[in-house]
Amino acid sequence: MNPLKFLRLWTLIGCGLVILVVVLSLSPSLPPPVDFPWADKFYHLLAYAVLMLWFAQLHPRSRYGWLVCGFIALGILLEILQSQSGIRTGEVWDAAANSLGVLLSWGLAVKGMNTLLYQFEEKCLTRSEED
Repeated sequence: MNPLKFLRLWTLIGCGLVILVVVLSLSPSLPPPVDFPWADKFYHLLAYAVLMLWFAQLHPRSRYGWLVCGFIALGILLEILQSQSGIRTGEVWDAAANSLGVLLSWGLAVKGMNTLLYQFEEKCLTRSEED
């Protein structure tokens, strides 16, 4: 597989996603856009699943273990910081949802969903060359 042609851009976007998760986690509580049972846990799972799947596309499989540990640690750390903030409350179930999102995307990446950005670049570059 060829290396990503826009690796710096994808890395910058990924760092922006991490910053967004950190800011939203530590800002005053925001109401969920759609309210349904367990909506909060679903959003936690989704956020960390996106982070893991995004960065799994930027790194070789040999680094997935570090990504998994790093994102799970980030989720736990942010829950601890929330509980210490006096503004938000950290929850064990939120940390569990974060971790589950990371683990789900780890599984997806190992099963082949780690090439989405490669495919995107290939299709965009192919179109540009055809025009």
